[in-house]
Amino acid sequence: MANMVGKVLESHKITFHEDELPPEGLSHNKALHITMQCEDYFITRILIDGGSNLNICPLVTLRMLGKSLHEIKDGSINVKAFDGSQKSTIGEIGLCLQMGPTWFDVEFQVIDIPASYNLLLGQPWIHTAGAVASTLHQAVKFELNH
Repeated sequence: MANMVGKVLESHKITFHEDELPPEGLSHNKALHITMQCEDYFITRILIDGGSNLNICPLVTLRMLGKSLHEIKDGSINVKAFDGSQKSTIGEIGLCLQMGPTWFDVEFQVIDIPASYNLLLGQPWIHTAGAVASTLHQAVKFELNH
């Protein structure tokens, strides 16, 4: 019985292989950016950051999506940036994002900052999606329908 359980668990593994490496191989130092769809828009430069405790939406991205400030729920919190500075968020907004055939309802903290990304997906999304991100392979994988 224990052997059968091991086989079942092993069939649900997420793995990355050497042939999935980007052309630069092991020598790259790129951040992991992906593209997802939100309503009628394709959003590029979505940063996957397993070190972030929040999902972040810069105000400029929200405006690009045609969302108004009235759609932001109250609930300002202080966010500590990588450089140690602190900034208050404007509030929270839910966005529906599509990756492949899968849709994700994601809650973002909206903040008015200049950013090198259009959205930041942190631990809340990574854990909810059951995603495994590999900056080395420049890929995100998650299980779909087992």
